[in-house]
Amino acid sequence: MLSRVAERVYWVARYIERVENSARMILVHSNLMYDLPKKIDISWYRLIELVSAEALFDDLYDAKTEKNVMAMLISDTRNPSSLVSSLRFARENIRTTRDILPKETWNMINGLHLMLASRESDLSSRAKRNDLMEEVIRACQAMTGMFSGTLSQNETFSFLMLGRNLERADMTSRLLDEGGFFLGQQKHLEQVQAYENVLWANVLRSVSGYLMYRQHVQTQINGEDVVRFLLNDRKFPRSVTQCLQTIEQVIQQLPGDGVVKQQVASLRVYLQDWRNFEAGSEELHGYLDQLQKHLMSLNNAIYQAWFVHKLAAA
Repeated sequence: MLSRVAERVYWVARYIERVENSARMILVHSNLMYDLPKKIDISWYRLIELVSAEALFDDLYDAKTEKNVMAMLISDTRNPSSLVSSLRFARENIRTTRDILPKETWNMINGLHLMLASRESDLSSRAKRNDLMEEVIRACQAMTGMFSGTLSQNETFSFLMLGRNLERADMTSRLLDEGGFFLGQQKHLEQVQAYENVLWANVLRSVSGYLMYRQHVQTQINGEDVVRFLLNDRKFPRSVTQCLQTIEQVIQQLPGDGVVKQQVASLRVYLQDWRNFEAGSEELHGYLDQLQKHLMSLNNAIYQAWFVHKLAAA
């Protein structure tokens, strides 16, 4: 497969996963607003911090309001990571790789694109916005299922799996950091401690992991166990360890993967070095921040191995 085509396929998966994860993040934050008492301060701006978009937001908006945050994360095309921007990038990459992807994918991405364009007014209503985010999640899951259920496990499938699982691992680490950050800022408040299990239950729901956590861990929800589950569980498909296992399996099917294997090995060692950090502690934040840097290094290694466009010798 040509490196340019492989790169586009890789980003098809990353962008679709990013659209789904953005919708999940917005939906869960909204639900947290309903679940926690009003006396507990929850900032919408924290979602901007979660995706490391503070500088761009501050350039584009003059107030950290719910309306502005939602515009930035969902509809503002000046933000290259907004839901609409990610969807457009996914759509363009699918358009240019239609000869190797199921034709239904093009129809599905167009349908999602048109749905979002026709329902922009729903963003001003929290209830309608939540309904829209649920539809976005289902549409992305349908496309993911289309790839898994109809593609042979060839190079196209391998690059889709690489992109999907790297993006997924990154978002899982960010959602864990979000839960820990909130507790770290508010831990001294007794009312927050009383609702700590509500916070971590929402983190689990953000990755559709509530049921699997209860089945696998079989304890009351608490921060330390949730962090351990989403980092190290070997069976849950959105845990960082499971994403890494999938990446490791996929790269065995691709040529020239030595640098990528080294980065995966480094990540595995880092995850095995996990300690029982207290939820909300600076140590946990530092660990997750370093994990995200490891994932960035893995992305760079993937580029070096397969996506660097080399000019033909004259």
